[in-house]
Amino acid sequence: MFTKVKMSKKYVRQEKSQRKHPVASSASSLITAPVVPTVPKERPGWKGPGFIKKTPKQAQQSGQSNSARATSIIQEQRLPIPLQQLLLNVLQKAVPACRDYEILKPMLQEIRLALSNGASDGAFSRPDWMDAYVVRWSSIRALSCATVLAAMFDLVAEDVWVQNLLKDRRTIESPSRATCFGGGPTELMAFAAVLRHIRPPLTDLKSPGIVQPQTDDGSSAVPEVAAPIMKLHLVDKANWTPSVLCLETGLLSPPVLSKYASQSAKLNNISFIPPGDLSTSLLQTDILGASQDELAAIIGSTPSLITFFFTLDDLHTTSTAKTAALLLKLTLVAPKDSLLLVVDSPEPPPNAAAGVEEAENKKRRYRMGKWLDLVLMDKFVFADAPGKPAWKYLLRDEDRLFKLGEGLKFPISLDHVRFQIHLFKKQ
Repeated sequence: MFTKVKMSKKYVRQEKSQRKHPVASSASSLITAPVVPTVPKERPGWKGPGFIKKTPKQAQQSGQSNSARATSIIQEQRLPIPLQQLLLNVLQKAVPACRDYEILKPMLQEIRLALSNGASDGAFSRPDWMDAYVVRWSSIRALSCATVLAAMFDLVAEDVWVQNLLKDRRTIESPSRATCFGGGPTELMAFAAVLRHIRPPLTDLKSPGIVQPQTDDGSSAVPEVAAPIMKLHLVDKANWTPSVLCLETGLLSPPVLSKYASQSAKLNNISFIPPGDLSTSLLQTDILGASQDELAAIIGSTPSLITFFFTLDDLHTTSTAKTAALLLKLTLVAPKDSLLLVVDSPEPPPNAAAGVEEAENKKRRYRMGKWLDLVLMDKFVFADAPGKPAWKYLLRDEDRLFKLGEGLKFPISLDHVRFQIHLFKKQ
């Protein structure tokens, strides 16, 4: 006989009667207070009277670089903006590669990598790479160097070399001579620009009463002039002949006009500089291995302008001893009243890291200005002035900034140029 068992109803805990603390996993925890999470300990040294927060290394280097740039002296614009634009237009027509920047991008990266590794021979071994270099770097450097030359002419306006350049061409006995070591397209464009600035085109070529004869391709034929005003000698280890010839043709030839061009356009169609004003020659040689007699033949026997545009630091890096020997040979063969102009990249900011690396940087070399003083300002024994320094210092600025003129148009973007400048005169 079965008996009925009354089942108790399962108790359901309501929300209001839930446990205040979670159920512990072990029996011992039932009599132990729950562990209250503690605040994580802070890193030692972050607070307290002795705390000095360290500045990140990268931020410190960046700050030094910015402060160095802030102290740069702004180079005054000496050339009219229309003249600078006209020079860039000549470059665009002479080097068509500049019209397609997408093609130039990989070349520019390879060139920059080669130059940073000291492989200048490889960077200047291909014609297309050389054209890319001219478009990207020679263009803006030519504008900055031309501005420096124009400023130099004002500084040494009474100098023999400058006075000869400013004479009426009918009274010029011999052309002014300029020798550019490491010279190429940059120097050609820079001297052409400053020549146009100080000697504007002849007005009789644009007078209404004269019609210039036209060639078959529509360009104006300018009468030839007997003697040049300036002889420009470019000396470099790289073969810049193709680039220089293209630029020289563009600078000395009037732009090609359409056969339907108006008479006014034909009358005003003149070259950047008259063909007779500038004579250019190129010499491909390793100047560090040149003898004293070879340097004497390159510079000549009359007072001349000797330039190192963005070249001397590369020579110094290649061989300090050979570069010093080169300057000493130039000192012996340069005629009296010659000018020596050095334009180069400024010194890098001081290394923020102390220790062995900084000591090595100090031991590696002097700053360029100090090094030039040691080499050039030493006393040489001459018959007329024994114990007199061979060179006289005229101008020095170790950090100058050339800003690109507003409104200039070019297929690729051009950067401002920071440089140092040193000018000496042979006594």
